[in-house]
Amino acid sequence: MASNYLDSKNGIQPAVREELKIRDKAMAGDMLFVVAPATLVSVPTVSAGWTRTVTCEVQDAAGNIHEWFNKAIATGVSIANTSSAGTATIPSTTLTFVNGKATVVVTGSVHSWLNTETDTLTVAEATILGYTIAAKTSVETFTTP
Repeated sequence: MASNYLDSKNGIQPAVREELKIRDKAMAGDMLFVVAPATLVSVPTVSAGWTRTVTCEVQDAAGNIHEWFNKAIATGVSIANTSSAGTATIPSTTLTFVNGKATVVVTGSVHSWLNTETDTLTVAEATILGYTIAAKTSVETFTTP
């Protein structure tokens, strides 16, 4: 169903018309994960913990959020780090989307996080409506200013 078809239908409210258009895009496979921040530079720490929040959205190629998408994806997210002393953790590997958005809090243990060390949050590849959505990462690099 092309957008011209919806545009020609009388009596459809503009908000409903736009919702139908974005759902049509999803049914055609126009979906991708967008994480923010994709990259982050932080100052190294000395025996200190830290937290950061990463958001993940299901969007179409034009940047519209697929607000219809509500799902908890088991093993949808993971965390890794290169720290010699610290450990990055997340509260759960389940990635829960509400209205097309999910939030993950990454926590770094109370250790020294040194120059060039990283933590990487990975949103796993997922299948939505039969389409494979590519994995994405959010990488924090500790760098001395």
